[in-house]
Amino acid sequence: MKTLQFSLLVISICLLFNFYSFGQYSEGKKYLEGSLGIVSIKNSTQSDALYSNLNLTYGKFVTKSKARFWTFGFSQSTTENGFENKQRNSEYRFSLGLGNEYYKQIFGNLGIYGRLQGNLYAGNTSRTINDYFTPSNNQENNTFSSGVTFRGSGGISYFVSKKLALVVPIVGSNLFALEYSQSKNVAMMSTYRSSMINYSISPSIYLDLGIGIRYVF
Repeated sequence: MKTLQFSLLVISICLLFNFYSFGQYSEGKKYLEGSLGIVSIKNSTQSDALYSNLNLTYGKFVTKSKARFWTFGFSQSTTENGFENKQRNSEYRFSLGLGNEYYKQIFGNLGIYGRLQGNLYAGNTSRTINDYFTPSNNQENNTFSSGVTFRGSGGISYFVSKKLALVVPIVGSNLFALEYSQSKNVAMMSTYRSSMINYSISPSIYLDLGIGIRYVF
């Protein structure tokens, strides 16, 4: 909810001050865009969570309304809870992407954009249970996964100066996903391994609110 309120506030400010014209995209323009998020949650002495993500994008406009871009992303999460029966979950993922951005100036410094991009990713998830009083409940699961996704997204772009723009994503859509995963589960002195291939071709649309800073040169 706070992210939604903040994004709406940014959009309102952009509309309010849009009559000042600073700059626009044009053929040959390049940009660097980045966003960073870190959230730490401590509910009690027995529950902790840490979430972080980093996204970097380099793009070049081949026309004033179309850009080719490359992206790098990293996300990580860790949660711990319990005292006598302690559970720990962690996940990390790296991704590389390539896509096209389509831009349309509305008026002044304000414009809308849409993106289509493909991504390659790899990551790992793990879950550990340590029961100090009942060791037979102890278990450990690790899953390595890699795959390909194809997705779309859209939002607004607003110049705050000739070289700086705010990029506010609003909606996203997962169009296609293919994943291969390998799992290893250790419990009760036994080990179980498995592998799986999953795919999804059913498009879904969702809110993807946030904010990024773009340097144009």
